Amino acid sequence: MKSETIDESKYPMTYEEFEKRVSELFLGEADSPKDLEFRRYLLKEEKEDGMLRREYESACYYYDDPKSPDNEFTDEGLLMQPVRILEMI
Repeated sequence: MKSETIDESKYPMTYEEFEKRVSELFLGEADSPKDLEFRRYLLKEEKEDGMLRREYESACYYYDDPKSPDNEFTDEGLLMQPVRILEMI
């Protein structure tokens, strides 16, 4: 699923790469099999809701901002924003 408004080639990650890495980081934080199962369910629900798409578009916006630290597409940046949001849900 490509965004109609974002040229993904301008950014360090495509949406698919972003979604995959956020998923890996989020699922990697599970501390039990039951937690992992719940995280998989939550991730599926949030993908369907478009939350990860909105987070990708937000990361692209901040990446373009010259005042931004440009860490939106690093593991550090992904852990601070989309993964943290998923953990708070």
